[in-house]
Amino acid sequence: MYEIKQLDLLPVFVTLKRVESMNSNKHYQLTHTWNRDYLLLYFPKGSGWISINGEKTKISKREAYLCKPEETYALTLKPDIHAFLFHFNMNGELPLEAERKMVVQPEQVQRYCYQLNSMDPNDNPILALQLQIQFQKMIYSILTMKRKLSISLEDRLIEAKKYIDEHFSKNIQIEHLARMAQVSEHYFVDRFKRQFGLSPIKYLHHQRLKKAKELLITLDFKLRDIASHVGIQDEYYFSRWFKKKTGYAPSEYRLRYKRKIAVSQRNYIGQLLALDIIPYAAPLHPKWTPYYYENYRVDIPVHLSAYKINERKDSNLDTLIDLSPDIIISDRRDQLGISEKLSDQTKVLSMYYGKQTWREQLMFIAKYLDEEKKAVDWLNQFNRKVANVREQLQTKYKSTTFLFIRKFKQSLYVNCNRTMSELFYGELGLLSALGTTICDHEISLEEIDQANPDHILFMICHEQETLQDWQEVKRSAEWNRLKAVKHQHVHLIPTDPWFEYSAIAHDRILDQLTEWLSSY
Repeated sequence: MYEIKQLDLLPVFVTLKRVESMNSNKHYQLTHTWNRDYLLLYFPKGSGWISINGEKTKISKREAYLCKPEETYALTLKPDIHAFLFHFNMNGELPLEAERKMVVQPEQVQRYCYQLNSMDPNDNPILALQLQIQFQKMIYSILTMKRKLSISLEDRLIEAKKYIDEHFSKNIQIEHLARMAQVSEHYFVDRFKRQFGLSPIKYLHHQRLKKAKELLITLDFKLRDIASHVGIQDEYYFSRWFKKKTGYAPSEYRLRYKRKIAVSQRNYIGQLLALDIIPYAAPLHPKWTPYYYENYRVDIPVHLSAYKINERKDSNLDTLIDLSPDIIISDRRDQLGISEKLSDQTKVLSMYYGKQTWREQLMFIAKYLDEEKKAVDWLNQFNRKVANVREQLQTKYKSTTFLFIRKFKQSLYVNCNRTMSELFYGELGLLSALGTTICDHEISLEEIDQANPDHILFMICHEQETLQDWQEVKRSAEWNRLKAVKHQHVHLIPTDPWFEYSAIAHDRILDQLTEWLSSY
């Protein structure tokens, strides 16, 4: 008999909650989805991309990917894909906590994946215990897997990309990068573009441009110093290059940020952009502000948190106080908490969100910033666009009824926010199956059936519990009895931009509706 040596470690418990297996012979795209538990993803077959908290990487069967609680993940997968998703809880800490992706032994992990997916405890406690043991064995195999001496080409390309990130101010040659990747120059350029979406030279220019923008906005460097800092020795060539890339000369670009304007809410990003003003600081997140994140994250120097929209509002306000921009545009209720803490140089423009229409907000901001002509011109262009889209919609859908439905967890909600009420039902003149009063209340499938909408515009909250229940709803007899379902008139739409109340959001909705018209 012998005693087991006790390690001075906290116990770690890993408990598998759910296994998903996904096969698809079509392109598959999942927008950024909020993750409640730990999520381990493995792709034994296929190609594509996974993004975790905005960090995008190409999938490989030699790797498993970990998404932690309260992070977001997105998938862009090519046809003929097979994926396993393991949702689990973990008490304590394991080395995988620090990892986003982990090298695995494909044959071994695949064996565990297929075995776990085939096991159905079905209230059998012994089988349930066996399933948990097998999952813990898989986790153990991942943790103990050692990286082979021969690093994959994908990893060597990642190292080449990191080299560009760290040395973009130097004279980088394709020949040197190809040697790092241990392939020919031609093959390196081809594989780099396939893996990262840009050629090595375009990626190098992207990194240089990103740094040049940052220096122009945040520091009072001379152009020759900025040019040298990003690896361009001739300041005149730098000026021509910068204007070709951005449409602005460096001095013009710097002038756009002469007034450092920060916003506390995403709606005000959309108001400033309509005035051709890019905010100095704004809330950004790949899930909760995807449009602004994808298109403006490089141009907006200071990123505030947009996690769950206003979840971290107080810390954002503290950041703005420390930042001391020239102007902060915020809701009136936010102003009360920061005004006395700000320096005399920072002014606060308070908005009455519930009392002003987005048009009134736009003109109010424009007047304060002395940009009224830009606002009037933008609104005139927008009004012409509304008239054109309305004419097209009325021709095809004059007597058609619509209903906006939002799904969150196990519930359905009939939704009609200000954007839907004022633009969709108001300016565009479309008919609601349940009236145009602003609302967001729970509704049953039976009540939807009684309202009998011709078309349902359906929004799904991208979090695991909701997505899981959505699969059950789609299989239910009550759902399939709905007229809109029978006629394939259920349209999945993103909450962005429909849940944003701003000039740019309304303009984007018109673009979405125009695209929708062309597909039906």
